[in-house]
Amino acid sequence: MNDLMQRFHFERNQGVLEKLVKYIETSDDAGLFHINVYGLAEQWNVDKKVLLELFIRGLHEGIFTMEWVYHCPHCGGIAHETLTLHQAKTTDYCPLCKVDFTNTLDNNIEVFFSIHPEIKNISKELKENYIKSAMEEITDHKMFQWSTPLSIKGVDIIQHPVYRELFPDEVLLPDQSLELMKATILFTDIKGSTQMYTDLGDSKAFLLVREHFRILFEVIKKFNGVPIKTIGDAVMGVFTNQTDGLTAALEAQKALIEYYKDRPEPEKIEVKIGLHSGPTIVVTLNGRLDYFGSTVNMAARIQAIANPNEVVMSENIFEHEESKKILAQYAKTVERTKRIFKGLKGEYNIYSILVK
Repeated sequence: MNDLMQRFHFERNQGVLEKLVKYIETSDDAGLFHINVYGLAEQWNVDKKVLLELFIRGLHEGIFTMEWVYHCPHCGGIAHETLTLHQAKTTDYCPLCKVDFTNTLDNNIEVFFSIHPEIKNISKELKENYIKSAMEEITDHKMFQWSTPLSIKGVDIIQHPVYRELFPDEVLLPDQSLELMKATILFTDIKGSTQMYTDLGDSKAFLLVREHFRILFEVIKKFNGVPIKTIGDAVMGVFTNQTDGLTAALEAQKALIEYYKDRPEPEKIEVKIGLHSGPTIVVTLNGRLDYFGSTVNMAARIQAIANPNEVVMSENIFEHEESKKILAQYAKTVERTKRIFKGLKGEYNIYSILVK
């Protein structure tokens, strides 16, 4: 058991790790094929994201294998399987429905973990029976009901910071993309950074900027987001839950204000944050996964109108009932304005909150 535990390189929750290692050592073939990760998390009363991290670490250490399964959105059948994200395609073809379909990370892509053959060889019949069962479901009921609250979706993997850290080369081919139907995009920027570099000099100013990156990255990860990239002195983060995105934006402002409050005025960094939710596409750019589309563009435009220490958001974030409850914890008032954005038709209701 000790040798297997050490291979996971996971020190935060040894109790969970012990349970997982015991599960691996005592389970039969059926229990180690398409392991019910989220089901185990419920059974062990563990945060499913923590247990998923353990499986991702185990994948990196050769303890598990992982399959990407691309289900037909019409019948639920298995149209395509790959062992890496690098083999994913924008569209697939369902031979049963005789239709092409677009692959969507939070809709039709499922991920499975199984024990690695070097740890234990499991019967090939298990996979054959899984595929046979799916076909029978479609034949008998015209639908294979694969998606449940316990299913690991593709988005759960690519939005996990540890997966991105351990598998930086797991990207899409340059000519392929995957849709993500629900994403909250966060953009930040620093007030007057050009002047700060002039006043303090490049070296000292960059140290301050780098520290502000650390704070932002920590907060984004804390609230289940992924820091995608820095653009000059700006940060882009992505969340699959808009409540998490809004909370992260507000908490980031609080953390930055607290960190810089006792600094001399020239060394104080004030940040402007914008948020917007909607569909995006995931692509490979500069050798890493990135997000593009009108939702990303809109989030950037919203950030551009923010003032220092403000969080500015689109109407689709503000109108969410949970968002209003969260905002009430940070300020008594939220300001609404109508804005016109270059390149976009019509006026937009935009909401801003000043964090103090």
